[in-house]
Amino acid sequence: MTAQRPPQPMRLGFGGGGMMTGESASNTRATLTRLMGYLRPHRARLLIVAVFVMISTYLRLYGPILMGQAIDRFVAPGDAPGLARISLLLIGVYLATGLTSGVQALYMVEIGQNFVAELRARVFGHLQMLSMAFHDRNQVGDLMSRVTNDTDAINRTLSDGLIEFISNILLLGGTLVAMFVLKWQLALAMLVILPLMVWITGEVTRRSRAAFRDVQRNTGRLNAVMEENIAGARIVKAFAREADTFAQFQEVNAINRAAGLKADVITAALGPMFTTMMTITIAVTALLGGWLALQGVLGVGVIATFVIYIMNFFRPMRGIAMLYNQVQAAMAGAERIFAVLDVTSTVQDRPGAQPLPPVAGDVKFEDVSFAYEEGKPVLEGVNLHARSGATVALVGPTGAGKTTIISLLSRFYDVTEGSIRVDGQDIRDVQQTSLRQQLGIVLQDTFLFSGSVMENIRYGRLDASDEDVIAAATLANADGFIRLLPQGYATPVSEKGHNFSQGQRQLIAIARAILADPRILILDEATSSVDTRTEVHIQEALLRLLDGRTAFVIAHRLSTIRNADEVLVVNDHRIIERGSHEELLAARGFYYDLYMGQYLRVAAGAMGDRVME
Repeated sequence: MTAQRPPQPMRLGFGGGGMMTGESASNTRATLTRLMGYLRPHRARLLIVAVFVMISTYLRLYGPILMGQAIDRFVAPGDAPGLARISLLLIGVYLATGLTSGVQALYMVEIGQNFVAELRARVFGHLQMLSMAFHDRNQVGDLMSRVTNDTDAINRTLSDGLIEFISNILLLGGTLVAMFVLKWQLALAMLVILPLMVWITGEVTRRSRAAFRDVQRNTGRLNAVMEENIAGARIVKAFAREADTFAQFQEVNAINRAAGLKADVITAALGPMFTTMMTITIAVTALLGGWLALQGVLGVGVIATFVIYIMNFFRPMRGIAMLYNQVQAAMAGAERIFAVLDVTSTVQDRPGAQPLPPVAGDVKFEDVSFAYEEGKPVLEGVNLHARSGATVALVGPTGAGKTTIISLLSRFYDVTEGSIRVDGQDIRDVQQTSLRQQLGIVLQDTFLFSGSVMENIRYGRLDASDEDVIAAATLANADGFIRLLPQGYATPVSEKGHNFSQGQRQLIAIARAILADPRILILDEATSSVDTRTEVHIQEALLRLLDGRTAFVIAHRLSTIRNADEVLVVNDHRIIERGSHEELLAARGFYYDLYMGQYLRVAAGAMGDRVME
């Protein structure tokens, strides 16, 4: 029925072997620079946030100084009124700190949500424009993970982590400067342990980067497994593979768990290490400060200020290390997203391509060859001419290249050699959208979208009125069963239309094509999976649909193409026979063997039914 795609490494239930693995997360600086470019439209709000960050940092540095002054100038001398005044000032400073932090957080939440919505729209729009070759190679679950999970990682970093990350860096620098200005002797004690802190932070962040990259990649794979097996639930149940499918999921889930555990352990180790170092540093500072206080070099308030500064120093250091992991997760997600955005479609409009004007429907394949993979041809030297209004049937064994022919006509792929012309125009010289707007496709496996029956038919022409939709459904022999549904045309359609029979889905698809009113029709095995009674209804609808249009019909039941103007027999990558149904039978060639083999099977089945009766 369809041409064979290039082989891909695959384990059943593991989502196939998509090309992109997420291993491209290797250049954080370049990714961050590119990500910042996407933030340019929000620079005014970011500037406001930057101002509030600086104010908040200054206030957080000023609070400990006020605390030390309160001890040395008012507590020690017993100045209660002075203590009350400085206490009020201290309360005001911390209230202002909370207020500025809240304002910057609100701004960043808005920026993050807007940015991520724009990025998701950009990625989804780009996915819609990529050629079928890209979608053939990549897992649906993995692509969904990039649009959802990876953008969520970026959103979390923007909304919660970015400002905290920057604030911590400013607070670190400010604290170090303030300590040296306040008492350089005590500040030197901090520098003794600082190299160890920097080394630990560097080691943790280096290891965590690879760990979080693995988490992002394995999350995409886990999503792919879930999407594939949930979508294929009917097949899973039909073959009683629930236990096997669950075991496969458990295997991938265990890999994802191991990656997440490794990343979380690295993050969790930071807390105890920094707490221990902070405690030791405070103890050393208290001892040294106490000795200096006994010598009359400094007051107790200065020691208290230093203790607060040390806490303010270690907390940002720990926060930076932990936030760096979050930033790395966001960078890994961003690079996975950019990997999609950087893919160029293999089918593109040529520069200066013009819209295809309304066509009569004359189609020519001129020496067309095509290969999904270099060196493995699927079609070789195909020539055909479908005149306007003619019906051309394509028959042949599975994998011969029939579906590839109509995929090339739809320009899902571009020919490797030769050309395809519609009304004399090479389809590579016209805009893809204008070409496909004049094509109507009814596939064997009809796809219905979530929504109502009315909305699914209207998909053929979005500006159609309800009356137009009903008229199309009537011509398609679908109006009768639709009106018997619980809510008629407003009846909801479940995912992929599983609450309708195969025949009903086909009739809805035919109604959709009738509403689109295309000049060229493509019918891919449109009646192969329905019962005989339903086939009669579908055939009647197809006759109305075919009237006056050029049609390419891929037929499984050869009895359905008796009235085709020309039958093309496809085998071994080429058209090996052509002619009318009667001419091909009279030639007693490949088509004759196909037809007679199918006829004998049908006859044997009918005889068996009579014997059982």
